[in-house]
Amino acid sequence: FFFFFFFFFFFVQGFLMSESFFDLFVGTYSLSLPWAPGGHGVGVHPLRVSCDTAETETRQAPAPLYCASYQIIDATRRVLYSTSETLTTDPEFGIVSAYRIQADGSLELLNTKSTHGHGCCYLSFGLGNQYLFSANYCTGQIIVFRLEADGRIGDETDFHSLPFVNRSQDANVNTDRQCDWSHAHCVLLDPANRFAFVADLAMDMVYVFAFDQ
Repeated sequence: FFFFFFFFFFFVQGFLMSESFFDLFVGTYSLSLPWAPGGHGVGVHPLRVSCDTAETETRQAPAPLYCASYQIIDATRRVLYSTSETLTTDPEFGIVSAYRIQADGSLELLNTKSTHGHGCCYLSFGLGNQYLFSANYCTGQIIVFRLEADGRIGDETDFHSLPFVNRSQDANVNTDRQCDWSHAHCVLLDPANRFAFVADLAMDMVYVFAFDQ
């Protein structure tokens, strides 16, 4: 018992010491915007954070990506997905990108898919890691992609443009976001994966879509 106690103690202590840090991935804007003044980032930056001191250090060079404003990591913690938040003045539509997280913290690009709109600002999962939901803020759309077994973004399975009514005559209208387009800002599934909830900052509404698995 005495030997087992010391073996257990040193094993756990060593394990905890080896886990005294965590990896952090930080997305950045590539140009100055009203909500991100002074933006000059180049993509997604792999960092490491000490649990003891809270200090950060750069692990690897950033994965290049234009206006990488939002990231999520799958349940296996092996694949990272990022938005590329284009503006309506940009010549190309926004994209979502899948990256394999390497052992050294670097990000290996797996593939990208177009979101057929601008301002891709939010990502979420459906049915575990089987589907990827994306929201275009600037042009008011939601897109659903099937995810492949290796984490790549697969075929697009659904696309919706949110309805829009110009609210310029409303007494309490916000002219910055309620007189041009719908603005899908978030899309989330309920715990049972039956419904997708989409927040629209133009209409000040939450739309509910049935999710046909």
